[in-house]
Amino acid sequence: MNILQIAPRVPFPLDDGGKIGIFNITKYLSLRGHNITLIAFDDLSSVQQDYSELENYCKLFTVPKNSSNIASLAIKNLFSSMPYNIQKYISQEMLRSIFELLKTQEFDIVHIDGLHMAYYGVEIKKTFNIPVVLREHNIESIIMKRVSENSKNILIKSFALLQFKKIYRFERSVTGEFDKCIVITPEDENLLRKMNPKAQLTVIPAGVDLGIYYPLPVKEVDHSIIFIGNLEWYPNVDGLLWFLRRIYPAIKQKISSIKFYIVGKNPPRALLSFASPNIIITGYVKDVREYISKSKLVVVPLRIGGGMRIKILEAMAMGKAVISTPIGAEGINAKNDEEIIIRDGENDLANAVVELIFNDEKRMKIGESAFKFVSGKYAWNKIAEKFEEEYLPLATKA
Repeated sequence: MNILQIAPRVPFPLDDGGKIGIFNITKYLSLRGHNITLIAFDDLSSVQQDYSELENYCKLFTVPKNSSNIASLAIKNLFSSMPYNIQKYISQEMLRSIFELLKTQEFDIVHIDGLHMAYYGVEIKKTFNIPVVLREHNIESIIMKRVSENSKNILIKSFALLQFKKIYRFERSVTGEFDKCIVITPEDENLLRKMNPKAQLTVIPAGVDLGIYYPLPVKEVDHSIIFIGNLEWYPNVDGLLWFLRRIYPAIKQKISSIKFYIVGKNPPRALLSFASPNIIITGYVKDVREYISKSKLVVVPLRIGGGMRIKILEAMAMGKAVISTPIGAEGINAKNDEEIIIRDGENDLANAVVELIFNDEKRMKIGESAFKFVSGKYAWNKIAEKFEEEYLPLATKA
């Protein structure tokens, strides 16, 4: 198949879960013999990026755009019916570029990555007779709802509640416009089906590249735990601040030599203020596997989120025991206390960390079970095959 893939940003370098999820769709469909043309926004970074690894798997087109959150535009959006997180991705230059590709090249199907880019799918359907599929990496409305529920800041709470209502209306309406909506988890499928019973829904999970993530022979640091994630993403920052303020002190009281590695790009000032000899905030690192390998335990203390946490799959593929909240572990059908540790509540989370730090046998057993679980269910080559099975019937009907 000739596939046109439309993404909110160039999925490279692989420094957060969103980019990793998009990149692996491109990579593994390409490895199965399909021709991918990828068009995405480039973030106007002053640093010239080398996209050659990505271009091994696709023909890449970019449109320059700053899609960062801008306070003045967010305020202006208060008077718009369009959600801010959708509006900021609307670009006439992107629309013209997409239409030019569709007019000058032959495609069998269009793949849209994420609700943020759904506008372009709707516009394509108005003009071209071609199947268009939306890949929902998260249910965006539920994320905004959880931001509103968990925020103590009245301005953030109010803005998030307003945005939740806008996104909910948009998501409910737009998902019915596509030939297929592919979600990541059964939970997401249930949410979308309640929103729009007419939407054509299929579940295909996120995955992990087992050629990159596997157990490495690295000596672990005593009494060490790690969090990995994009520290520009609000749910990660919210969960970390909660963990540092409410859970970490209880762990530190019982394990004075605890080492907590926080690995991710662009940590905000609120997080940096916690840096100490025991709390090591690395910022961006080129290869997170070294830090995962040398840590005894991975923690995922999320209170907000949707979809599936790729960082959990990657840690499990490296044979690491993971402790997560229920929201952090959503969509990953691992057995609690066998393949993952899921705890809800500050004391339970703290106690689970302390127990596994001291119980080498249990921790290693969970890590071994986690590796087997992920290897059997979430390998990307198998997931790409599922995309292919959904796309081929649509492409032949067109």
